[in-house]
Amino acid sequence: AFVVSCGGLPLSYPEFIADSLNRPLYYVHGNHENRCGEGRTCEPGGAIDISGKVVTDPDTGLILAGIPGCLRYEDDQMGQYAEWQIGLMTCKMAPKLQYNRARHGRALDLLITHAPPRDVNDRTDPAHRGFESLRGFLTKWTPAYHLHGHIHLYDRSKPSQQRFHETEVINVFPYKLLEIEPAPTAARSTREAVHEQTV
Repeated sequence: AFVVSCGGLPLSYPEFIADSLNRPLYYVHGNHENRCGEGRTCEPGGAIDISGKVVTDPDTGLILAGIPGCLRYEDDQMGQYAEWQIGLMTCKMAPKLQYNRARHGRALDLLITHAPPRDVNDRTDPAHRGFESLRGFLTKWTPAYHLHGHIHLYDRSKPSQQRFHETEVINVFPYKLLEIEPAPTAARSTREAVHEQTV
């Protein structure tokens, strides 16, 4: 089992979860993270930043990739990205994803992002529009799940999950608990606690 954070959390929260559960906590940065001055973002102790990376959880064999932040809607703000920046980030992941597909028969199990894809669980206002680049990423690499935050669903009657091609796109706000069998040959299922919180 492991924990995933989709960003938007006060620094102390993922540190507390990682310490209290004594399980790996993988995270991406949101667009309202704790700042450490000089344009730097504080990193939660005991957690693993997968922003712009592809990693494999050693205990479960699940393959994860992470994309931080949201679509830029203000100038010179940390945690906000233009489409071309996200496109470049996903291109840099391609060699490892292609290797995974050749070696394991799948490129990726879980995509972890702060923002959703365009027109999938997103909103029409500039601050909460999804990334167009993520639609192409999901189409090409077909992870089973895409977990995101950023969109705060206070009305629990509204849907938090939508299928996009072969991927279940899930808004984890305020949290979700999932059981996933990572591969057809897996003998066990894996439980993940997924947290995203308002700031």
